[in-house]
Amino acid sequence: MTKILAIDGSPSGEKGNTALLLDRFLAGTADAGADVQRVSAYKMRVEWCSSRMRCWYSTPGVCIHKDDMLELLDRMVDADCWVLSTPVHVGGMTEGMVRVMERTMPLLSPYFEVRDGRTRHVVAPGAEQKLTVLVSTCGLYEEAALGPLVSQVADFSQSHNRRFAGALLRPHGLALKFMQANGYDVDDVLNAAHAAGMELVRTGTMSEDTLRKVRKPLMTQDEFVQMMNSAFDRRLGCQAGR
Repeated sequence: MTKILAIDGSPSGEKGNTALLLDRFLAGTADAGADVQRVSAYKMRVEWCSSRMRCWYSTPGVCIHKDDMLELLDRMVDADCWVLSTPVHVGGMTEGMVRVMERTMPLLSPYFEVRDGRTRHVVAPGAEQKLTVLVSTCGLYEEAALGPLVSQVADFSQSHNRRFAGALLRPHGLALKFMQANGYDVDDVLNAAHAAGMELVRTGTMSEDTLRKVRKPLMTQDEFVQMMNSAFDRRLGCQAGR
């Protein structure tokens, strides 16, 4: 695997908690020899999918919208691995990432086939040798809060006949930068993200042990609730009229 395309679906971009994880993961892939490209869904002009399917019936493979998604689709076709990075805000991915995913319809054929017992659209040959990875953080404490997003990205990957290589998940990720700024040790998490990137390039997989280190609890549930509520109290106390 040589070409990795990372799509950053965080509205906060490089300033967000998800970026901490994504940065280290991509650094690991680069250190292992991958050619890494990174784009931001929120810095591109990506129109909503019109759902009129002209990319199938009128101009096969070509969308009616003439925006930044046209170039991104070319990059996606060329990439050996898609790294989809998005925080979980309310149960799923951000609207910027949704736009990008929906606009990949020109990569699919209107014709159906059955793969692994499911009806899927036909895709170009060779896609089955390519990968998709998810990188995500969530403000809630429990790993279970990321479950719906993992299922969605796994299904999206299968729709494009790519192998879902796994997910780097950081529950109570909202606390990641806060903890880093306040002297908490989060190096084990970030080092594991770097190691996962190297593993992916070298072996095409990421070990469960490494992924477990990325998502390991950094504190107890009660400690998390107390810390975050105290932080919100301080922030609200600084607002005029509070």
